[in-house]
Amino acid sequence: MRLTTVESPETRDHFGPNPWAPGERRLTFHLTLQASPEVYDAALRVQDVLEGQEHVRPVPRAWLHLTMSSLGREDAVDRVDLADVADRVFDQWPRFAGERIVYEQLLIADESVMLMARDDQWLQDLAEVQRRAVDGLLGERPWRRLQPHTSLAYLNGPVPVAGLAERLAPAAASLPEVISGPPVLTLMSLSRETGDYTWQVLRDEGPVG
Repeated sequence: MRLTTVESPETRDHFGPNPWAPGERRLTFHLTLQASPEVYDAALRVQDVLEGQEHVRPVPRAWLHLTMSSLGREDAVDRVDLADVADRVFDQWPRFAGERIVYEQLLIADESVMLMARDDQWLQDLAEVQRRAVDGLLGERPWRRLQPHTSLAYLNGPVPVAGLAERLAPAAASLPEVISGPPVLTLMSLSRETGDYTWQVLRDEGPVG
């Protein structure tokens, strides 16, 4: 698999500027990867070569994900509205349930080591379904274009990018050029309290075919 890097000479702390209040939970849609063993295998290969590297925090397998659309703080969302948002999104899931996430590069980003997914139209369309539901029921908000990726390790301090790339090169070379896996659509209550992004599943639906 192709290995690419950011232009910055060193990484920065993903968890440094922390806008989360103590005990805060957020509602969000993610694509989770429990039905994607190839992604799990790639994560283990990358994480193995990063073992012992200062300022690197591997993402445990259970918490690998592709971030999509946030609904906001859990304590600010009415339960009836939440159920309505969920229904609108999950009713559309059959349109997407046969798709696969396709990863085609390993990226050293400013704050994480990630698998970058191909920017397929279905991912943007699914994000649009989610965001229309959120805007329509919870109020409009600004959205950034989805940049589909799965973080394999977060960085919690300065690491020289060149040295990290040298360390990761053999792992990248050992991976297939392209990795794909079927997603699970998950509505979750997300926490950052433990230092990892962890969640409670509120509703999910898996792939078909």
